[in-house]
Amino acid sequence: MKVLFTVSNWAGHYMCMVPLAWALRAAGHDVKVACSPSQVRGVAAAGMMPVSVLDGPDMMESARLGFYVQALYTPQHMVEQPLPLNPFTGRPMDSLADFDTDLLADYWKRTVTAVQRSYDNAVDYAAHYRPDLVVHDIMAVEGALVAELHHIPSVYFSPGFIGTIETEPGLDLVSGDPVTEFRKYGVEWSRHQIRYAIDPSPDVAIPPMGDALRIPIRYQPYNGSQDVDPWLLGPRRGKRVCVVWGNSATGVFGAQVPALRHAVDAAAQRGVEVVITAASSEVEGLGALPPNVRVLSNCPLELILPDCDLLVHHGSANCYMNGLAMGVPQLSLALNYDALIYGRRLDPQGATKTLPGLKASREEVDEALGSVLYDHRFRVAAQRMRESVTTGPTAVQVAELLARLADTGALSPEDVAEFARRP
Repeated sequence: MKVLFTVSNWAGHYMCMVPLAWALRAAGHDVKVACSPSQVRGVAAAGMMPVSVLDGPDMMESARLGFYVQALYTPQHMVEQPLPLNPFTGRPMDSLADFDTDLLADYWKRTVTAVQRSYDNAVDYAAHYRPDLVVHDIMAVEGALVAELHHIPSVYFSPGFIGTIETEPGLDLVSGDPVTEFRKYGVEWSRHQIRYAIDPSPDVAIPPMGDALRIPIRYQPYNGSQDVDPWLLGPRRGKRVCVVWGNSATGVFGAQVPALRHAVDAAAQRGVEVVITAASSEVEGLGALPPNVRVLSNCPLELILPDCDLLVHHGSANCYMNGLAMGVPQLSLALNYDALIYGRRLDPQGATKTLPGLKASREEVDEALGSVLYDHRFRVAAQRMRESVTTGPTAVQVAELLARLADTGALSPEDVAEFARRP
């Protein structure tokens, strides 16, 4: 069987798919990963074969632009968060007027051209490769077009908490065909047409899936390949807190996100060990750090979290799922609207606490960090949540199910239930 993965240039959405790609390869299937040039190194590092035919806008640039537009149309008296960064330079602005909106026309032209090129390249490559099955992430639906044109099954892979559609007001997953690429090829499509969705979300926070058949999968953490830092092999002195300074946080909001710095200081002042995983260049923007804070450059979370008592992060699905899979209580300083939604769905389970990361004060962060770190009920709830994401069908079992899908052209709820019952 030939399997084509199509992945966007947002690395966190690809990493959750890696164990399934491994399982398919191990079962003897031919797997190729269509990606943008910026993803080639990450895909190759996972041992997979990248095919750099996809294109698209810079995700950080697009996200910054989105927050700029949001701020631009928010009444001044209602603005309660720092000014957004300049969408194109990524530098701080003193006012919204510092951004030259005349540049937008050229930006939209470049963006549309890149997206059109991505779809066309995907179609051309698939005509050469002739896949039997396509697996795509939330922002790389070129795979869905390929599947429609070749009359083969396609499967959406969720990083967790992100469904095929969304029912939450204000959370738009762009359900249509915004640049009419599907229509250009004679296909009418929206996310409502997704028939199969692989989803690692815990049972208590399954996202809306519309008419798609949900295929549960056991979450297996993968956050890149890197040598183990010797410090992690040494003794642990008291409690340990991990703070994730992710690219999506610094790339969109800059290094000076007050709540994240508040969390580092609040933990350090309690005398616990604090480990930050981030690029060194991003940490430099924080200034001097307390002596009990250690920076591990881009260290995979699965190397850090087993010895941690608390995970503090910016609210990404990838961070949430890693923390859940390792039974670690979490404090989310949510920077995006979708992260606040994840928090509302998860916090009632007692393993996580969420604060709005762009508004939370030093006192609020300190109180929340202390409660999650020292209240044993968070640890008990986190262990319970761990079981909910690590006991589902394995990647090997899902790979077998996908082989059946490619062979028969369809799956029934009974097929999925059969695999879910297997030990």
